[in-house]
Amino acid sequence: MSELVLTKTINFFRSYGLKCEDKLVEEWLNATSITKDFNDQVCEDDLYEFNDWCSLKGTAYEEGIVDQTKIARLLEEVNGLKSEIALLKKDKEELEDRLGVTPF
Repeated sequence: MSELVLTKTINFFRSYGLKCEDKLVEEWLNATSITKDFNDQVCEDDLYEFNDWCSLKGTAYEEGIVDQTKIARLLEEVNGLKSEIALLKKDKEELEDRLGVTPF
């Protein structure tokens, strides 16, 4: 991937109002250059693909990661959700106490 392609892609994305880091665009270009020839014109579909790629990056659904990493990320997500549930239950109990609602 050339510097020209990187600059052209970043400028195209920003022309659509997308705030993107140069390093992320470069990483995406390197990851997708295997399946796509970026010597062609960058198009709106590329913008959507980049957006999708960014939303999956760092999650268990990121392409190209090993199963062990997927499992670790899923376990981390589950633990985070369990913590959130506990916090919400506590908030619910506090609100019920304020309203004078008795639990079943």
